[in-house]
Amino acid sequence: MSEVRIEHVFKRFGAVTAVDDFNLVVKDGEFVSILGPSGCGKTTTLRMIAGFERATEGEIYIGDKCVSSSIKGTFAPPEKRDIGMVFQSYAVWPHMTVAENVGYPLKIQKVAKEERAKRVQEMLELVHLGEYGERYPHQLSGGQQQRVALARALVAQPGLLLLDEPLSNLDAKLRESMRFEILSIQKKLGITVVYVTHDQGEAMAMSDRVVVMSKGVVQQVGAPHDIYTNPANKMVADFIGLVNFIPGEAKGDRVFIKGSNVSFANPTDITGEATVAVRPENISISASGGQLEGTMVARFYLGDAVDYRVQCGDNMVRVIVKGADVDAYPDGSKVYLDFDRVMVFGRD
Repeated sequence: MSEVRIEHVFKRFGAVTAVDDFNLVVKDGEFVSILGPSGCGKTTTLRMIAGFERATEGEIYIGDKCVSSSIKGTFAPPEKRDIGMVFQSYAVWPHMTVAENVGYPLKIQKVAKEERAKRVQEMLELVHLGEYGERYPHQLSGGQQQRVALARALVAQPGLLLLDEPLSNLDAKLRESMRFEILSIQKKLGITVVYVTHDQGEAMAMSDRVVVMSKGVVQQVGAPHDIYTNPANKMVADFIGLVNFIPGEAKGDRVFIKGSNVSFANPTDITGEATVAVRPENISISASGGQLEGTMVARFYLGDAVDYRVQCGDNMVRVIVKGADVDAYPDGSKVYLDFDRVMVFGRD
């Protein structure tokens, strides 16, 4: 296992700052995801940790070793960083068998053939491919190829495992099962993991902590539950899960929905124009009375829930209710909403 320290790291491509003053400590054995939209700098950050990109400024430590420092002029190549890496594209060699693919890092390290075969088989058993050693990649499914890539990354027993969008090429059902497999392997080995994804579900389900990035800047770092329930700003609230943003006005310790007398507690120091934010599952719906009156516009049956669209004045409000009857509130009917766990942000 290895602790990772990233201190004041910048990456510039000409006039463009792709990563802007990134700071993070990943503890031994921790699973940390870097999450954000395309182009936010998350993959560039991972590549700097791996040694595929050189940081413009700042320092990176893996374990006790400084692997990159603009101050000291230090830069260790990837093979000197004690890492394993899994790529989005699997990157398995088509001309090699599964066992040869997995054993390649050990061959490069000149590990004895007998020891190499033993460790390869152990890794294949770990990823549930024990009987597939003599097959070639074209004989495997996408999920099986990704397991081969994972076994290859782990076979040399690295202190740090880096994963770059490893499940994005898999279908939804397979992604879900692979999440569980990767997490169970990580727990079994106790290895430190830095995982890059744009998929909020992956990050929330797998991580000890999540780093949310936007436009090269870290927006928030925290446990999944904390980030979901207490987002630092509108970008995080919008990117993590679903949320309604409603124009509001903050007056002292209350915030009002604009154009109404409906108000909620204001735990912030925001005054004047504000944004009332509430997640769809934190809104209850009734035909008999509530905080906010509206008209049912549309209903979508989701199996275990109903997704409603309710017009409240100038605002379209999304409400998701588990176990609801899709026919309980016909389109065009008057309904009432009650908000819970309201968040308050500035208008920007």
